[in-house]
This record gives sequence, structure tokens and C-alpha cells, in this order.
Amino acid sequence: MQTQTTDYSTHLLRHLRRTIGRRIHAARLRRGMTLAKLAKCSGVPEWRIDHYELGKNEIPLSDLLKIVCALGMRINQTLP
Repeated sequence: MQTQTTDYSTHLLRHLRRTIGRRIHAARLRRGMTLAKLAKCSGVPEWRIDHYELGKNEIPLSDLLKIVCALGMRINQTLP
């Protein structure tokens, strides 16, 4: 039982990470922003945004809020 719950949680977190990253990436491209420009506007380092967009890293709420504000989005627009 514990293993199934852990596997499901891991899968769900991976899905969330990828979905949020894809939505940030799409919004950035729609606005014609480069990674460098989004990094400058949000105050989040470029390499971290790149990792978030690729779903490599979990995004802390503080970084998500900065990125979403810089993109002119609402936070719920990044969630599945």
C-alpha cells in the first residue's frame, strides 16, 4: 500500500512539474520573451527558469509567483 501511494505521489509531482513548465514556456513564447528577458523581469536566474520550463526542478511558490507576474498571468493558469 505504501509503495503504491509513493509511486502515485511521485508520478503526480512529475506531471505537475512538467505541466507548469510547459505552460510557463508557452506563455513566454507567446509574449515574445527570451529566457534572459524573463529572468531580468522576474528576478529569477535564467538557468532556473530553463530548468523549470523543462520540468527538471520543482518550482518554489516564490519563484512561480515572480515568473507568473512577469508574464502577466494568474497562477491558476499554470496549473492542470
